[in-house]
Amino acid sequence: MAEILSLVSVFFLALLCVRAGTLALQRTGLSRDAAAFQAQSAFMGVGFTTAESESVVAHPVRRRIIRGLMWGGFIGITATVSAAVVAFAAADARPGERAAWLIAFLLVLLFGWRLRPLSRLVDRMLGAALQNIRELRVLDFEELLQLDRGYAVATLPVEVGHWMTDRSLRELRLADEGVLVLSITRASGARIGTPDAESALHAGDHILCYGRQDSLERRMQRPADALGERERRLAVEEQLAKEFEEKVAEERTVHDQQHDDG
Repeated sequence: MAEILSLVSVFFLALLCVRAGTLALQRTGLSRDAAAFQAQSAFMGVGFTTAESESVVAHPVRRRIIRGLMWGGFIGITATVSAAVVAFAAADARPGERAAWLIAFLLVLLFGWRLRPLSRLVDRMLGAALQNIRELRVLDFEELLQLDRGYAVATLPVEVGHWMTDRSLRELRLADEGVLVLSITRASGARIGTPDAESALHAGDHILCYGRQDSLERRMQRPADALGERERRLAVEEQLAKEFEEKVAEERTVHDQQHDDG
């Protein structure tokens, strides 16, 4: 049993290493999704030729973080293999029983890791440790963009038959749905960093957006037909209701503050 627990501990340390790398990359300006992807790729020794990878290679601080993750992944693989050999090659080992215990412990570990309170606790602890690294430029994008309150930054593909295809941002009026288009990446790889109202979207493009996570996810599946237009109208109504709720909440907060001051 001790050998199995040692093997599970190696997996736990690997999760901590990847999470620390993710937070460190975030503090250099990467979004959470991009930071998590790059951290996992580096730790597992998998290379991807993408624009995000190029932005990591071109950034000296990010390169050091990635290098550390690569070394951590190499050590982690070595430790995992060693622990597995010790756990399953012992003279009194029962492979089937030990495999069952290992799977059970890993399921418990992964379930606990996905619990939001525990995840936040781990992030706070690792974040406090990263505060001491002066090389990291601390930019709390989650607080600035309220990513922990239902908002998200996401990349949406523009596909054939999609309601956004071959239409300009002026026609789409995404702001009415509470969505801000931050940039457009063309199918050719060209990027429009500050798109204007006349910028049109074409099949194969990708747009970087900021908005409510649930609405962003639904928008990715919206077809270019009457159903898609109906979904858009509902999204606009939901956004108006959301803005009304936020306005009421703001007025209530102001009223409470005035009451307390009085």
